[in-house]
Amino acid sequence: MASELTNRSPSTALDLLPGTVRHHTRLFPRRRTTPRAARDFVVAVLTEWGETSRLDDMRLCTSELVTNAVVHGAPVGRLVLVRVESLDEKLRIEVHDSGESTPTQRVPEESAVDGRGLLIVAATADDWGVKERTGPGKCVWAAFDRTASGALPVPPYTNGPQGDTS
Repeated sequence: MASELTNRSPSTALDLLPGTVRHHTRLFPRRRTTPRAARDFVVAVLTEWGETSRLDDMRLCTSELVTNAVVHGAPVGRLVLVRVESLDEKLRIEVHDSGESTPTQRVPEESAVDGRGLLIVAATADDWGVKERTGPGKCVWAAFDRTASGALPVPPYTNGPQGDTS
C-alpha cells in the first residue's frame, strides 16, 4: 500500500495477494458513522459477488475491525481504507489505517463495556492478523474459508479491471 491513504486506485500488479480473483476497495472518513458505512459497503460487495453464505460473520468482523481503526487507529483527519478480496479459497476483509499502534487481542474484565472486538473477530473469522504497510500504519484483516461454508472457490475473474475506489 502507498504510504498514505488516498482515493487513487493502487497499482493492481503490486497490490494483489497471490491468488486474488477480485477485490473492491473504499476509503472512509474517521467518523462514528464509518463502521455502519463500511458494513454496508462489504455487504453490498459480497452480495454482488454472490458470496452470502457467511455474510453475518463478515459483517460482524468488518464492524469490529473498522470500529477499532476509528477509535484506536486512524489519527484525526485521516482516512480508513476497507478492502474486500475474493481469493482462491478465502474471502478476506482488510482494514487499513495510518495509526502506529498495533492492535492486540486481550481479555477484558467481565464488567468492561469494551475491549472484546478482537476476541469476537478471532472467534468468528477462520483466521485474522495484522500486517505492516509501506509507510505509516497497519492492515488488520480477517479471512473466511470458502470450504468451511460449503462454497466452492470461484473461477478467475477476467472481465474488466481488478478493483475500484467507488
